[in-house]
Amino acid sequence: GSIHELRFVFQAFLNILVIIAILHSKMMQSRSPVYIFSFATIVNDLLMISLHIFYFVPSCFLQDFLFPPTMLEDARKTLDLILMICWYHGTLSHIVIAINRLVTVVFYKYAIFSRRSVVVTVLLQIIASFGLAIMTQFLFPCCRLSFTFPMYTYTYIEIAGVRNYSNLFDLPLNSLASFTPLVAYSTV
Repeated sequence: GSIHELRFVFQAFLNILVIIAILHSKMMQSRSPVYIFSFATIVNDLLMISLHIFYFVPSCFLQDFLFPPTMLEDARKTLDLILMICWYHGTLSHIVIAINRLVTVVFYKYAIFSRRSVVVTVLLQIIASFGLAIMTQFLFPCCRLSFTFPMYTYTYIEIAGVRNYSNLFDLPLNSLASFTPLVAYSTV
């Protein structure tokens, strides 16, 4: 638990340093849209790291969910939802940033990723992250991903006899998040 806590604190520190560097860079002052993607991704990472620093690691360390029994289920659902929103945002970021780099480098003559289109893309990415997280955590009849401290990981809370519908788009989305950067960066 302590090693994970130190690791997450260090990651948060590094993300904050990157934000400071971005805010003071000349490209930021020139209003380059690539920093909008970077900033959104770093803020998402900081939120996920904070969730680990202040809840998941202490929960593992103390081997307890840290909430009174009357609040436990609602608190877990809320924290698990935030985790999934962050996870989907991060996954979509891999796809969007890879496409941005490909278009910016290979098709540099076309101003597809203007400041306005980047802001719209980031907003759509956030909306999609919320939608996907709500769908997987609450709308599918089977499972929701949840932090499980005895196993030091995330597991699906499954209902016996009900198929895990979450994997019907989580696996393709994960594959797309791996395949898109591979193709885009290989092309560049």
